[in-house]
Amino acid sequence: MTPISPTSRTDLDALLLQPVRLFIACLLADTSWRSQLAVQQALGLPTPDLELHIQFLRAAGYLQCRAEPRELRLTPLGLNRLLEHIDALKTVAATAGALVAEVRAVLSPESPP
Repeated sequence: MTPISPTSRTDLDALLLQPVRLFIACLLADTSWRSQLAVQQALGLPTPDLELHIQFLRAAGYLQCRAEPRELRLTPLGLNRLLEHIDALKTVAATAGALVAEVRAVLSPESPP
């Protein structure tokens, strides 16, 4: 059976496990300033919801904000954590895929799919 690596769980960033925060970070991955409105439109979120996620990312040091015009950008720390998180997600997904393949391989032909 495929070994399950506990290290991939520690590499996952708890803040970025929330999909909206992950997608905000992805939209800002080039680390250049982007209007908050553009991010909001891309995600289809109401302003209060987006503001809440921005507060979490700012508090962690992942995001910088400018007041006028309202702009956002990912910090170097935010970019590093995003890339580490994506690598950990790939490891988790690959392990899950291998486990499913192994379990399905031992199913008898009479077992339902």
